Amino acid sequence: MAATPYHDWYLAEWLETLRLKQADLARLTDWDKRKVSHLVSGKQPYRRDEVNEAAFALNIQPFELLMPPERAMALRQLYASSLTIAAETQSPYVAEPPADPISTIRKSA
Repeated sequence: MAATPYHDWYLAEWLETLRLKQADLARLTDWDKRKVSHLVSGKQPYRRDEVNEAAFALNIQPFELLMPPERAMALRQLYASSLTIAAETQSPYVAEPPADPISTIRKSA
């Protein structure tokens, strides 16, 4: 029998990072306080629809709930930096066509 993978989400850490309380999440999602408490504490396993709903309510991407906020923020910064670098390096350089291997061989012979 295969081992069950353990994955957890970082809902409590996100609430702390966003300076929200469980009551705020309950209000934003229309979840009752008991459900929010159980999801935040890990007493109730989360489902995909709950991840999506919580992410929407918190204005973050669903995958970000599955990583610590500081890692998600680092990825956001990396993405933003890569877009900036790509925009700044729009080069007019056009690569030369590859050399004709036959004429290269004839020249070296």
